[in-house]
Amino acid sequence: MDSGASRHMTSTLHLLKDVKSIQGGYVGFARNQGGQIVGEGRLTNGKVIFDKVNYISELENNILSISKICDKSFSTHFTDKECLILKHGFKIPDDRILMRAPRENDLYVRNLSIASTSSSSTQCFILRASEWESVLWHRRMGHISVRKMNHLVHNNLVEGVNLRIFQLNEECLDCKKGKKRRNLIRGMSEVKGKTLWSCGY
Repeated sequence: MDSGASRHMTSTLHLLKDVKSIQGGYVGFARNQGGQIVGEGRLTNGKVIFDKVNYISELENNILSISKICDKSFSTHFTDKECLILKHGFKIPDDRILMRAPRENDLYVRNLSIASTSSSSTQCFILRASEWESVLWHRRMGHISVRKMNHLVHNNLVEGVNLRIFQLNEECLDCKKGKKRRNLIRGMSEVKGKTLWSCGY
């Protein structure tokens, strides 16, 4: 499953049905390698049919193009464990969408170097801060609590922070020192025969 591929491709001829010979041109691979498209066929698992799958004998891996899957009115969903192809008509609620990458030709492109201010749908894109970034912004914001940090950025009350979720796994040492109370020390001593009371912090 490849979101960067502009077409379905395979080097395994027996996977294809209704294969026909074509002169489809040259396709570049990684490491300055490539191959010639010499055939085209249909691929199916019994539930989903993929048309116009290119046969390239030099290809090392079989590739399904996400953009071509979406062209057949399917939608896809990626998790940390799998990729799902969803039935026609499935729609994700807008309030569950954190970021959009518009399709440009056959690629899905998002420029993360530009802060989005044009619409509410793009303002809510979320990046989780690393432990180091959370500590850094905790110091920059005057050692406020993580809950207050997240409140500020979620409600756009601070400028210049693209991160949206802060987390601190360990308590800040400076915060612990600042909150620590010293016990009042009372003592008695004699100086040249006089009894003195001392009181200090």
